Amino acid sequence: MSDSRASFEKSIKMYPVNSIRSNVIILVLLLLDLFMVIPLVGNPYIAVYVYVLLPPIVLINIWALVLIIMPRKLQLNYILFRGVFGLVCSIGFMIMTQKFAYGMLGLDTSWYFIGSFALYGVALYYFIKYNLAKFKDPLNHRKKPTIKKKKKRAPVVTIATFTGAGYLIANLSLGFATQQLVASVLICVYSMLAFVLFHFIMDLHRYYWLHKLRNQTTN
Repeated sequence: MSDSRASFEKSIKMYPVNSIRSNVIILVLLLLDLFMVIPLVGNPYIAVYVYVLLPPIVLINIWALVLIIMPRKLQLNYILFRGVFGLVCSIGFMIMTQKFAYGMLGLDTSWYFIGSFALYGVALYYFIKYNLAKFKDPLNHRKKPTIKKKKKRAPVVTIATFTGAGYLIANLSLGFATQQLVASVLICVYSMLAFVLFHFIMDLHRYYWLHKLRNQTTN
């Protein structure tokens, strides 16, 4: 019972106020604006992708600006922001892989679209299922002490650095690779990022519990 209680308390902790501004700037300017907006409006320009992705991107940027202005008042809201950001960005990266596949590689079959999103849906389902099970029954998902000390939650800076490295490699390949190879590299990088961002989506669950506990306290 004590392990379950400790796991629950750890999972509903709020993020420190002094890190909200820097994390929001890194998430939005690097992961969202740089790695989604630039290829979104770049060649080949395909209007349907812009119409689908640009509105949520603009809304996330406005939300981020409000968080940067008053992080202390929106400390709980920041958790919801991370969850929504993860969902929008993860799906957005998967949509971008469609642009690379159909706009740059010139695929003319719907099987890539069906297969990629089917794999994405299955992976997201099992990721959420595993994390919810770990949340409800931490004893059956307890890691060994030696591993637990080494494995920590991936910080925003690490994810951003990983993203930048992959994108840099893809851009450097422009000098000596064909468009088909560049598109293939970008598909791999953006697919990987879509799965990495599952970590952020789980903050929707954290926000639910924190919001619920806060309402119970006030009532």
